[in-house]
Amino acid sequence: MNDKLSEVFDIEIIPEEKSLVPEIVEEPEISSGNQKIETDYDASRKNLQVLLVQGEDALTNALEVAKQSEHPRAFEVVGNLIKQLADVNQQLMDLHKQKQNLDNPKGSKTEKNVTNNSIFVGSTAELNKLISTMNKGE
Repeated sequence: MNDKLSEVFDIEIIPEEKSLVPEIVEEPEISSGNQKIETDYDASRKNLQVLLVQGEDALTNALEVAKQSEHPRAFEVVGNLIKQLADVNQQLMDLHKQKQNLDNPKGSKTEKNVTNNSIFVGSTAELNKLISTMNKGE
């Protein structure tokens, strides 16, 4: 059919580009909770990376259209695409942070106790002595 149409309109056939959309793979059965987390993490990470690749391609094409048309709406679309790509990048980084939090729960870390405010415990006479010795030292 494409051959006949190209003959009628006297144009060349443009070969189809390879799709960047990954094929859907059946999810394997998983038994333990850690494997589920690992599998979900890998799937989420892969999906976000595919979105980044497709978004970069869409951004390139939209920027080209915006430059050629010089239409304000086209530049608005480019701006929105840039923001969405930045959001996907942030989601990818948040995903890594969440995975790290799951791998290293807070209970396993040694926490340091820091006292920012200290209070004098003693009588007013002792406090007066302390202040007067501090003033003499200056």
